[in-house]
Amino acid sequence: MPPTKNPDLQSVSAFLMYRKTSTNKEITKKRKNLKKNKKSQNIKKKIEEEITKTLPLKPSRRHSHSIKKTRDNQPEQIKKPLPSKKVNVRHSPERDFLPSRKLNGNHNQDSCDESITQSGFLPVDDPTEDAQKLFEWLIQPLSPASFFKTYWEQKPLYIKRGNRSYYTHILDSSSLDKILRNNSLFFTRNVDVVTYENGEKQVFNQEGRATPSALWDYYGNGCSIRVLNPQTYNHKVHLLLATLQEYFGTMVGANVYLTPPGSQGFAPHYDDIEAFVVQLEGRKHWKLYQPKSEDVLARFSSPNFKREDLGEPFMELTLNAGELLYFPRGTIHEGRTDEDSHSLHITVSVYQQTSYVDLLEHILPKALKKAADSDVEFRKGLPLNYLKDFGLAAGSKNRKFVTSKIKDLMNSLINYVDIDSAADQLGKKFMHDSMPPVLTKSEAERSSKADGPVLKDGVVKNRVEIDLDTRVRLLRYYCIRLVCEENSSPKLYYNTQNATVYHGEEEQWLELEPSMVPLIQMLQNTYPRYIEVEKLPLDDMATKMQLVLDLWEHGLLVTEYPLDVIEY
Repeated sequence: MPPTKNPDLQSVSAFLMYRKTSTNKEITKKRKNLKKNKKSQNIKKKIEEEITKTLPLKPSRRHSHSIKKTRDNQPEQIKKPLPSKKVNVRHSPERDFLPSRKLNGNHNQDSCDESITQSGFLPVDDPTEDAQKLFEWLIQPLSPASFFKTYWEQKPLYIKRGNRSYYTHILDSSSLDKILRNNSLFFTRNVDVVTYENGEKQVFNQEGRATPSALWDYYGNGCSIRVLNPQTYNHKVHLLLATLQEYFGTMVGANVYLTPPGSQGFAPHYDDIEAFVVQLEGRKHWKLYQPKSEDVLARFSSPNFKREDLGEPFMELTLNAGELLYFPRGTIHEGRTDEDSHSLHITVSVYQQTSYVDLLEHILPKALKKAADSDVEFRKGLPLNYLKDFGLAAGSKNRKFVTSKIKDLMNSLINYVDIDSAADQLGKKFMHDSMPPVLTKSEAERSSKADGPVLKDGVVKNRVEIDLDTRVRLLRYYCIRLVCEENSSPKLYYNTQNATVYHGEEEQWLELEPSMVPLIQMLQNTYPRYIEVEKLPLDDMATKMQLVLDLWEHGLLVTEYPLDVIEY
């Protein structure tokens, strides 16, 4: 059941109150039992080897000789020593080769599934499950399947509830006041003060910091307050957005809107995002208007409209606390409070510039370049005097040949389309735009955030190491994007070090060797399950261990258990 009280949002599980993850004490206990079993098996194996040495060797029925093998039934190899210190992951190897996207033949998905099943352990936590349940909670009682079939990009959805405190634990007026008092928010950059009366929108932004006293004075005089990027200052909003971006696979943003009684802050307009209006306090009356056909699923936000140009709204409703309103991008909307109630809501936005046309903008230029390089038909000259036949002032009707030729070339162009590289460009942008993941307490203690070396009294303690039998997984599926651009080595873009302010940091990436690509692919293909480092496909053992260490230090990997402390 959804929460009926205000839980402390330290994790998504607490947010939803759906389930309880294993504690680190339970994890450590399981790990000790696992090690104890392994130790017993190793002792038994040594005893058997000692007994075998004293007995004559007898050939088996199937083999005339035996070879010592490892757990994977592979001949044991001499392992290369690891480097004594960390080296940068940027390398300058040959740059003319990138392995295909298929997994290494010796490390297929089935073998990973089998090894994970046989280990007897499932993931301690599953971020994909958390993301799914969070969205279910957001739109309850409607199921996600019904939502995407009936409403997504099609028509508005109004979810009415009798529970006015359903969303209150995300943010309330008191929390907003604390944000303004405890942080330096500035007009225009972080806060807007606006009104819309008699068909005119006015902005009252000053210079400098938006102090609570100034903002509440404006609010008391009928102005609406918009707070941009509230996730920068509120952990719960950050958690909400970071979890939902794992569900949608795109950037998720938010703004908070506070409107006094009997007031309106914004003129009728449409936005370029799928909007989820989450009513936190009070109520607001909404009017929705149909967009023109060319504005359906709009790519860019609109200027302000005049009411007389809109006609009658096709939907009117009063959104009360605990209720939700969804509408697709391009839907013209306006909201106004009643005379006897204020309104506090947060608009969660998704799918900005995530349409087929956005993908095609990356596909077509590269496809044309490839076609021009490969097919002489694209390089042939246009007919003589073609400008007489085409253009605004052209009077000739001799157009059939060129029109037919263009159609043939367009049909040929499909042979040069590379959807993968275009998707990687959108993924690269997503890494820069997105929120950094929020770690649970358990994840923090199994990652470089809280595990590993610490400085105490001038001495480095708690030194740890990653072994071949250490089991790891990506922190989040959408915390990395592997990209190989033309005439460049593969790069791994990531968002774990992003700021909570939009584009507050430059793009973060690691440059890899081509031989490292299958390892990254396997980490993504096995997510959210854990996999032993030994099973990751990279032949050079020292390089593998160094790459895994680098990924762990950059916050991209979590281990199944806290790492062993090295004894000196």
